[in-house]
Amino acid sequence: MKTNLTKGNIKAFLAKNASPSATTGSDKSLESLARERSFAELHPDITPFSQDKIEPSFPQQTETHSTLSEHIKQKKQRQQLTTTTKQRHAEFTFSDGFEAHFPDDTALLWHQGDKRCAALLKRCRRGDFAPEYELDCHGMTKAYAKEELAALLVQAYKQDIACVSIMHGHGSGVLKRALPNYIMQYPHIIGFCQAPKQWGGQAGILVLLDVPQLSQFE
Repeated sequence: MKTNLTKGNIKAFLAKNASPSATTGSDKSLESLARERSFAELHPDITPFSQDKIEPSFPQQTETHSTLSEHIKQKKQRQQLTTTTKQRHAEFTFSDGFEAHFPDDTALLWHQGDKRCAALLKRCRRGDFAPEYELDCHGMTKAYAKEELAALLVQAYKQDIACVSIMHGHGSGVLKRALPNYIMQYPHIIGFCQAPKQWGGQAGILVLLDVPQLSQFE
């Protein structure tokens, strides 16, 4: 089929039909650019809100409190270790079934009965023997004080220590009555007496153990 369109007519026809498409593409580009502009540029008369969000705050543990807590924890661990060690080395236990009579109106005094023991305990009452160990029973139960006393006497005897002090305090008098009955059961003692004033007076007991060290005082 032949046509009367020349090349020039064809080019003009193509150009005419392409221009609407080009115009549409240009309009789309402008719309895209408009969308890319920031909200602040499009609305300069609007002031944005300032940030008013408050972050929750939690109390921080201070270094001083942390250090103090750690110190208390370590102290308790040392005390528990010491107590456990003492009880482990306590190779002697006392019976609660034994009870002697000690008059309430006289100062506490007991010894094995021979002249040697009587003479040494007399010097102990005068304060000639300074206690090298002291057991403070304040705040202890009767059962706990009994365990600690056994551990103390065993260790003192092993280490050739002649004199130890037991502080029972005043309180209800439970330990004051119980401790002498326990001490009498330990086989390696010379005797015991109410402590001189400088070592506790009526709130304490001095125990004299029969160890080689005593030979220098005889």
